[in-house]
Amino acid sequence: MIHLAGHDYGTAAEIANHLGDDVTTDMIRNWAKRGRLARHRTTDDDGRPCVLYPLDQAAAIEATTRTATRGRPRRVDAPTVIAA
Repeated sequence: MIHLAGHDYGTAAEIANHLGDDVTTDMIRNWAKRGRLARHRTTDDDGRPCVLYPLDQAAAIEATTRTATRGRPRRVDAPTVIAA
């Protein structure tokens, strides 16, 4: 994670790790793909491309998602169960 202009940024894995076990890297990338989470394309110290996401924005999205699902953890890879 890096700190820039008063905000913490990290890779999808770093953000997911910081937000908890029920948040996956796929969720982080999906939020960005849908335009809910900003993404900043940059390069690492070795010149390889990487994408960084703002932690505070991801935390707000995660909190909203958690509230919307009434506390039930959401997982991108979790199977959908339909009650009969």
